[in-house]
Amino acid sequence: MVEPTVLRNDRGRVRFLTLNRPQVRNAIDTATMRLLHDEISDAGEDSAIRVIVIDAKGGIAFSAGGDIAEMSRFTPLSADTLMEIWQKAFECIAHSPKPVIAAVEGIAFGGGMELAMACHIRVASEAATFAQTEIVLDHLPGGGGTQRLPRLVPLGFAYEHLLLGEPIPAQEAWRIGLVNHVWPRDQFVERVLAFAEQFAERAPTAIRFTLEAIREGLNGTLDAGLRLERAMAGLVLESDEARKGLEEFLAKKRKGRK
Repeated sequence: MVEPTVLRNDRGRVRFLTLNRPQVRNAIDTATMRLLHDEISDAGEDSAIRVIVIDAKGGIAFSAGGDIAEMSRFTPLSADTLMEIWQKAFECIAHSPKPVIAAVEGIAFGGGMELAMACHIRVASEAATFAQTEIVLDHLPGGGGTQRLPRLVPLGFAYEHLLLGEPIPAQEAWRIGLVNHVWPRDQFVERVLAFAEQFAERAPTAIRFTLEAIREGLNGTLDAGLRLERAMAGLVLESDEARKGLEEFLAKKRKGRK
């Protein structure tokens, strides 16, 4: 029986979605992207799951990017159609009501870097390397690379990287804010799970609306974002989770964190 190209593994309230094409350095084809879209959607609707982690099998490559064998057959029209599938999958990740963490070991090139950037948070092993390599092959990203990278790192760095395609080592990715944490390879899986479990402890309703407030607020003006935040804060305050949190704090059963 052939294994799917995206594996599902639940560890408590954390769902790991693992790219499973190690024989081609986890290169992503359109079928894999469709499957990832469906898995993200399913996880978003599963009340038992609080956090989603996207990682990859093999430990050598998170993803080398798009499947070149498939891409070499693209025509201009088919490329536009298939890149729309990619972008919809990435938007599904970005709009997930649950935190999505990219756990990057090895290389994240081209579409692999775009996949990582679509996630809310990125963590990396010391051996991780990021690159939008499309310019080296005389074309440009089609899965959001030119749009997401300038929203994550200083604009000048984004220009330089997208125009040169030079690899970004893990520590440099951390320095510029592309990744949140860099951990040793021999501790990586355990650190990823422990990190994800921290988010699983937070109330799902507050998590969901916080993610939405950030995402939608960044698409408009500061004034519009502040108004949206007030509305969402008031709405969440009516949730059972929020009321319980306030009651426990007042009863000194829960400590606030500075």
